[in-house]
Parts: sequence; structure tokens; C-alpha cells
Amino acid sequence: MGDSILARLSSVPTLGRAAHKAKLLARRMFLWPLHALRKSRLRKFGLARRSALSIAELRLVPDCPCPHGAHFVPLSWGAVKAFARAGKPTARALTPTAMTIDLEQFPDFASWRKRVSTLTQGKYHRSANKARRLGYTSRFVGTHSYERSLYELTGSKSRRSKGVLVWAAIAGPRSDLVDSKAPAPWPECPRHWRLNWGAFQADGSDERLAAFAMLVRAGDLVWVQSFIGHGAALTDGVTKMLMFDVMEWLLARRDPCAQGVRCLVHGSLEEGAVGLFDWKRYLAFKPTILKVVDHPQNARS
Repeated sequence: MGDSILARLSSVPTLGRAAHKAKLLARRMFLWPLHALRKSRLRKFGLARRSALSIAELRLVPDCPCPHGAHFVPLSWGAVKAFARAGKPTARALTPTAMTIDLEQFPDFASWRKRVSTLTQGKYHRSANKARRLGYTSRFVGTHSYERSLYELTGSKSRRSKGVLVWAAIAGPRSDLVDSKAPAPWPECPRHWRLNWGAFQADGSDERLAAFAMLVRAGDLVWVQSFIGHGAALTDGVTKMLMFDVMEWLLARRDPCAQGVRCLVHGSLEEGAVGLFDWKRYLAFKPTILKVVDHPQNARS
């Protein structure tokens, strides 16, 4: 009888095994919504799994003799290294998937605009034209040159497309911020830079910042560090207009700072609500595996 009791006890999972199983179950339950979200969004591109994605091989050019590579190369690698892990066999479920535009697929701005018009049935093009008719214009602006306006723009909506509660909307106005309106100094190195764009609308004798974009370049890569519109101006189409202006500058390839750019990265496939996802998809961004062949050796991949 004692032997049979021992046999039964030995067949009962130990607390350690039970805890491990519970941990695996909890992990599956936690990750299931992410798996489902990724799967549903990949299907929008006719893809069944992430392993079917195309690979963009990029160089950040850390050996550039300019003094700016020392800053923008590690900054850019820090921004995209998680995306680079998505292509590895050991990629985990939480590893994000880059959303990119392969600029080499578009010989000029007109070809990209045609693609966007096809995806949106002309809606985005009409929205951008609406903003121009309403008097919106865009231009490069200096770093920190519109701090007060950018703070007010950020706080114009209590929640943004990523679902994040905007602190500026809660805290209210800040008297310590000013708009210096300093002109934008042009980058010394065409391969390593940060450029800011502002979209403005005339407001009496002054002008109002209605949308803002911050782009960073390192080698072949340009990534969107910030892209935001004023809540009151979104229905005017100002963010579409600003994005069209950015793409026109990039795809014209006349400026040395726009030459040689192969890939534009704008966040991940998995982030944000459906509105942000559709915004990227309709602008011809696609999920892509990034392979950075010359990332900083002292950074963990």
C-alpha cells in the first residue's frame, strides 16, 4: 500500500513544474493578442507570417570622416536594432516589425503619389490639396525654434494614435517656452543629419504651427523620430500635405541630403491603433526585416 501511495505522489507535478506550466500559460495568454494583431495586420499585405517579409540591407556608414556620425550612427542603431532582431530565428513575439518605404522602388515622387492614390482612391492626395487651398505651407525649421508652438501642438489632443495620454494636454500652457523662430542650419554631412519640418497656416500677421516632423539620417537609412499634427488642423489634411512634401523632397533626390537614401522607417507594424496602422499602409509603408550590416560593434544586436 505504501508503494502505491508513493507511486501516485511521484506522478503529481512538483510545485516547480506546476509553476513553470503556469508561467508558460500566462505568457501565451499575454502574447496571444499580439500574435493575433500581427497576424491580422500582415494579412493586409497578403502575408501569412513574418518569415515571408522582404529584407532591407542597410548601412549606417559609421566610418564617415564627418564628426556627426559619432552621434547619429549609435542613435539610429538604437532606434532600429529591435527591428533588426525580427529577422533572426530566435526572434521573440515581442520583437517589433519595422514599417518601411523602399525608396528605390519609386523613381520619382509622381510614382509614389500614384501608388498612394491607388491605395486610398485619391483620398490622401485630395486631403493634401485641401490643406494647400486653405493656405498651409511647409518648410524646414531650426531645432528648438518652435518650442512653445510644438508644446501646444502636442497638447492639442489628450490622446494620440498610439493610445498614450499626452502630458502636455493635462499640464496646460507653459510660460517658460518661447518660439525663437531661428532658421534651420543645413547639415554639414549629407549622410548624417537631423532635419525638422513644420507646416504652418497664416494667422493674421503671424503664422501657426499646425504639424511637425523630425527625420534622422544615418547612411542609407532615414527614420521618422517624430510626426505630429495639431488636433484642430487634422481634418484640414495638413499631416497628409506635410508627408507629401517630405516624400517629394526625398524622391526628387536633388538635395545631397536626400541622395542615396534607400529606406524610410516609420515605427512598427504592431504599434498604435488601427488609424495609425492605416496611415502607414496607405502611405505605402510595408512591414520589412531590417539587416544593418555595419552597426556599431560595441552595441548589442
